[in-house]
Amino acid sequence: MPSIAVLPGDGIGKEVINEGLKILNFLGDKSSLNLKFEEFDIGAERFLKYGELIPDSILKRLETFDAIYLGAVGDPRVPAGVLEHGILLKLRFHFDQYVNLRPIKLLNDRFSPLKKKGVNEINFTVIRENTEGLYAGIGGILKKDTKDEVAIQEMISTRKGVERIIRYAFEYAK
Repeated sequence: MPSIAVLPGDGIGKEVINEGLKILNFLGDKSSLNLKFEEFDIGAERFLKYGELIPDSILKRLETFDAIYLGAVGDPRVPAGVLEHGILLKLRFHFDQYVNLRPIKLLNDRFSPLKKKGVNEINFTVIRENTEGLYAGIGGILKKDTKDEVAIQEMISTRKGVERIIRYAFEYAK
């Protein structure tokens, strides 16, 4: 029985996850796939109430699941970057989710800026490294809130990181 950890997130994330669970439950009922779900309290409300995002105990528990179903996170009451770094990047780094896969497919040719291209003529995928580069988080802001404020961002690329994402991209393209 596949087990799925459910992290509804914040705002619309909760609504989208709820509708997605209805679909997954329906599919499970119509097939021999018996899905087991367990919800975790991760998001802005937890941060505002307890001052923490994902404690190590929950990370350890998430390791036991076959999949994680994660909703959108974000809340105007929480400073920008807190939830993104403390939830999204923490999960990404902990589980070494190094592939950022962004498939592009034309669903309706009426809305395409590419003239004379049909639905089956556009099939494009962007593949990016997801745990290094700018995600390393090296940088910051100097002279903040002054007329001389400047932002600095460094990018890190290891041989291992570059090789594995290139290998993934070539295997995907086969």
